[in-house]
Amino acid sequence: MCPQVQESDRGNIVAIDIKTGDFEVDQSEIAACDRLEARHSDAQIWIVRIGSRHVRRFGGRTRRTA
Repeated sequence: MCPQVQESDRGNIVAIDIKTGDFEVDQSEIAACDRLEARHSDAQIWIVRIGSRHVRRFGGRTRRTA
């Protein structure tokens, strides 16, 4: 986890401007991106859910059996 992101942010979305490194954290993808775009109108945004490899999951999970 990034040092600037708090443990209490786990599960939230972080929107990162890949050109500047600036970021916004919110429960909503749209709110985080909107705030970042308000500061950087030409932002190249990458989003991720804090503490997860996925922002969203599609489809089911396969069960592993021993």
